[in-house]
Amino acid sequence: MRARCRYLLLAVLMGPWHAAAAGDTLRVDSHVLVVGDTATRVIELLGKPVYREPINNEYGAWRGERWQYSRDGHVITVTVLGGKVANIDDRRS
Repeated sequence: MRARCRYLLLAVLMGPWHAAAAGDTLRVDSHVLVVGDTATRVIELLGKPVYREPINNEYGAWRGERWQYSRDGHVITVTVLGGKVANIDDRRS
């Protein structure tokens, strides 16, 4: 019983790491996109996004956008706030 609980706990803790990789960097061919890069750099490396989603604050004011790309069987979501990359999320589609 104890081993089963440990396995279940490990699966719960490891689950999000297998599902997605959100972080500070993304390798694009021989280049690297990092949090803090400009929106222009994102477009240089990945092109125009397939989908753009506005991000609003709790009062409805515009804060930024989430840009979505489809690349090599992955869905890449780049969060752009104030013209800079705030987050990079890379998931298998």
